Amino acid sequence: MTRAGGRTRPSSHSTTLRPEKHGYFTRSRLKRAVIFNDQSGRINLTSDEEHRHKTELLKPLDRGKALKVTNVNVQKEENGLRHHTFDYQVDNLVVRRGWPFTLSFDFDREVDANNDRITLQLAYGSRPQFTKGTLLRLDVHLKNKSKPSLGSNKFEAHVYKVSGRHLSLTATTPPDAFVGPYALFLETRRRGDKSSKRRQKLKTGEVYILFNTWCEDDVVYVKDEEERREYVMNEHGRIWRGSALSNEGTPWYYGQFDRPVLEAAIFLMDSADVKYSARRGPIAFVRTLSAMTNSNDDDGVLVGRWTKTYPKGCTLPTDWTGSVKILNRFMSENKPVEFGQCWVFAGVITSLLRALGIPTRCVTNFSSAHDRDSSMTIDNHFDENNQPIKWMNDSVWNYHVWNESYFKRLDLPEGYDGWQAHDATPQEVSEGVMRCGPAPVKAVKLGHVYLNYDVPFVFSEVNGDKVMWKVSEDGDMEVVDIDTHAVGKYISTKAVGSNLRHDLTLEYKYPDGSKEEADVLKLVHQYSSRADNDIYNKSNEDVEFRIAMTPTIVGFGEKIMIETHALNKSKVKCKIKGRVTLTSCYYTGVLDKDIKSLPFYETMLPKSEHSFRFDVSPHEYLNKLNLDACVMVNAIFNVEGTKQNFARSFSFSLLKPNLIIKVPKDIKVKEEASGSVQFTNSVGINLTSATIHLEGPCISSTQEISKPIKPGESVKIHFKICPRRTGYCEINAKLTSDQLTDIDGSASFQIFNS
Repeated sequence: MTRAGGRTRPSSHSTTLRPEKHGYFTRSRLKRAVIFNDQSGRINLTSDEEHRHKTELLKPLDRGKALKVTNVNVQKEENGLRHHTFDYQVDNLVVRRGWPFTLSFDFDREVDANNDRITLQLAYGSRPQFTKGTLLRLDVHLKNKSKPSLGSNKFEAHVYKVSGRHLSLTATTPPDAFVGPYALFLETRRRGDKSSKRRQKLKTGEVYILFNTWCEDDVVYVKDEEERREYVMNEHGRIWRGSALSNEGTPWYYGQFDRPVLEAAIFLMDSADVKYSARRGPIAFVRTLSAMTNSNDDDGVLVGRWTKTYPKGCTLPTDWTGSVKILNRFMSENKPVEFGQCWVFAGVITSLLRALGIPTRCVTNFSSAHDRDSSMTIDNHFDENNQPIKWMNDSVWNYHVWNESYFKRLDLPEGYDGWQAHDATPQEVSEGVMRCGPAPVKAVKLGHVYLNYDVPFVFSEVNGDKVMWKVSEDGDMEVVDIDTHAVGKYISTKAVGSNLRHDLTLEYKYPDGSKEEADVLKLVHQYSSRADNDIYNKSNEDVEFRIAMTPTIVGFGEKIMIETHALNKSKVKCKIKGRVTLTSCYYTGVLDKDIKSLPFYETMLPKSEHSFRFDVSPHEYLNKLNLDACVMVNAIFNVEGTKQNFARSFSFSLLKPNLIIKVPKDIKVKEEASGSVQFTNSVGINLTSATIHLEGPCISSTQEISKPIKPGESVKIHFKICPRRTGYCEINAKLTSDQLTDIDGSASFQIFNS
């Protein structure tokens, strides 16, 4: 019978076999396998090669069982080295998305490349579905040995070895794959026999897939290798603390590769019931972990506390030297850990996000404002005697620590990619939850306070004006002075590749007094809750005032010296009345005890100047300090006749002594060595209930000192080191006592092979 196109259908006498009778392959595949002779209708075997090919295809299928996995090797070490995940202290395989990783399988019989069919599956979440993208399925083509590609936008696998009962393949997840743990399955079946299918959950534990800052197609991609090493891989850091006048980097151990940091990050995301669909990008992780790191809304990791006294035997915020102890306690006790403050929250967030692969750093803003009413101004109040009214004031923290993470903002217009500021310290709510950000740092600088998330709050922290108010007995208020450069000083982070300070101030704001700064402030004022009030009327300034500390750095137990300077620029005599007040305060700017207050009266001749020094001895302030050892200076001056007013306030931290840590020069991996911590009491008072805390990747211990440490006395404790890997290592130590806390020290060293 002739078919369309001139071909003839085989006659009833041809050698065509019936698949329904003999169990051979399907008729359609058979037709494609044989070669027809247009004239006779019979199969024309033209060569030995075609004969062998046809014979193979016509061969009856093996109705035996599908392959059964007998062993799996996730090649944890090889994959870990390629994916920069070797240091994770988890039993599971940890890889980064967008990059290929290798798996090897052994089966119960030899692999038949012609008849065995294999599908690799990665299942994400409690109810994985192919349509939701939470079930990744990939057929493994046993005869295709093409090379894997970096940054592929799809899930793909490539076979590179099939030998006997062994199969090795590489699998590559998309660069926007969901981040977290995946269950691994292998589905096997025989060709043409669906009933033989076997789906096996592999006994390898879950595979963790992380963000990949090395992959150009991942939203967290960072171009510079040194920055990738610093903001994802570095376990050690410095968090800047103190004041704008005197500050230093406090050592902090992030330990993002230690147990249970990665597990804690996933646990917190699950506890917050974050939808799996939101776990592709960093925004959901940043906002959720910022909320879950404080305990205000959801029994998160840390209880924040800023009080004068603490429960006996608790861990003070200043006791912590790293994140690992905190997360260990949280995961083991399943309840919030007591207690933390801003730098502790920031340290924990850095650990959690670096563990997930998101480039993250701690950022310190000195003279950091806390705007409670969205006015974007910071308000201080004085009574008619020029004494500060403590309860009415907004706070300007000596310093405040938050975080930045680096990623693309796909939810915003172009131009806001890069560093994003966010904050886990419970200060104000964001969408009903105690958290802040991520706010693009570029948006903060440009004054684009209408963008997500929480840009207005971050802007006021670094750029708000400090407004001084005089409050009369009947409650009327008038503006005394405005300091437009009072907040947002020395914005700091650890430098890449060193423990030095790197200044970020110009990333957040234009230079003080510049035209660009004026334009930004004008734009932002339109969105202020005080936009309808004009408080910026300029008055005559015939007298120029300055106030400063001399010297600017004062050690604990040293004399404090405040110097004021007045210059009468007018051609007439004038009378000046004022007051300088010193008050102990917390680092949050909240006032505590009055230390000393001194009035100032002076009649100044035309074109004259006058200086006045205000001294405070140690015995006047030592018993007025709290554990933060911070002092606030408030100065206010009035010029009679012209009604000119001048008001300034600033705070500073007293410099504390350091701990001295000594370790051997030659330390080898997995070999025990000894070290010591020494402290000399140079603060002039007895220190009771002193405790030294130690933390690092090769040590974790606490030792109490049984007796008071007298002035001038030295104490020393010893510890053991047993490092688990080669490379750079650092040990952090912290001393706390009833009278003084936050005395720290660190030692860094290299660990060598045995």
